Amino acid sequence: MLRELHQVLTELQASVAPLASAAQAGVRVNTLALTLPLDMVVVLRGGGCVLLADLPRNSADASWHETPTRLHLTLDALPITEAEA
Repeated sequence: MLRELHQVLTELQASVAPLASAAQAGVRVNTLALTLPLDMVVVLRGGGCVLLADLPRNSADASWHETPTRLHLTLDALPITEAEA
């Protein structure tokens, strides 16, 4: 079942949050780059457009696409400036 894209992105971000605990063991992850297959469709809802998306459940789910779509997501750890604190 496809979900709104922001839900998929939030879930992906939450799935890498445990990497922050690795910093306690002396390992620090500053950047994480993911390239994932993604099923997408644009639907009209509530008078506007909504992008629905999700990762395919298996490789056969997206086999009917002529050109499979890919999500390229990069998460960077950036220091907070004094103005943002």
